[in-house]
Amino acid sequence: MNPVDPIILTAYLICLAYFIYKIIDSFNDEYTARVDEEPLKQHLSDNNLQDVIGISFGFAKRYEFNKLDRLPISISNKSNNYSIYVDWDYSTFTDFEKRARRVTRLAPGTTLDLSQTQVFSAVAPNTTLKETITAEDLLQRKGERKDDKLDTASPLNLEVEITKPLVDLTKPPDSIKKQFQKFKKRKADLDFSLELVFRVVGPDRALSGDRIRIPCKFILKKLPWTAGLPWNPK
Repeated sequence: MNPVDPIILTAYLICLAYFIYKIIDSFNDEYTARVDEEPLKQHLSDNNLQDVIGISFGFAKRYEFNKLDRLPISISNKSNNYSIYVDWDYSTFTDFEKRARRVTRLAPGTTLDLSQTQVFSAVAPNTTLKETITAEDLLQRKGERKDDKLDTASPLNLEVEITKPLVDLTKPPDSIKKQFQKFKKRKADLDFSLELVFRVVGPDRALSGDRIRIPCKFILKKLPWTAGLPWNPK
């Protein structure tokens, strides 16, 4: 055997191991998201609303690290004699650094003025409200994009669009880097939260409605890298 052969073989194996690592790492960027049901049920029960309000979220089966940018939400009025009003302007998202962020209710083709107060949403008895929400700081008008090619007079320039993820795990803040490393190794979960504010009007409530805060905690769980393989359904 040529004395150089072991060196060449070692170098080849190191390169092969590196490329395999890079391939695996390229698929290693997906997680699941869910609401923590037990605390949510407890908060509703503490306010005697377990038979009045139902809250659920339409999470996808899985997300890439920078793809969760909005939350579909369903709020049901399970009662026969209570009216529910959702105060979006009093509701807040809280990110990994516990920073409060104003909740914005989205509508197709919206041209809303983000500086103005949002109209509350009413949920009549035995009906369900379905909306999509995000954080205000993720929104931008199309006409403000640097690469926008729309005619400057086009009304489409006034439409608001989401330009950043609600949860961005490609750029985790320094304050959670240690926890994020555990998250990537599937040894810990991450979480963020939404605090919804309701006014409930009914026989045993104030005429103007009692303002009630209901926290919703979301758990992010890292998936194994095999979940990102092309033959696994999204």
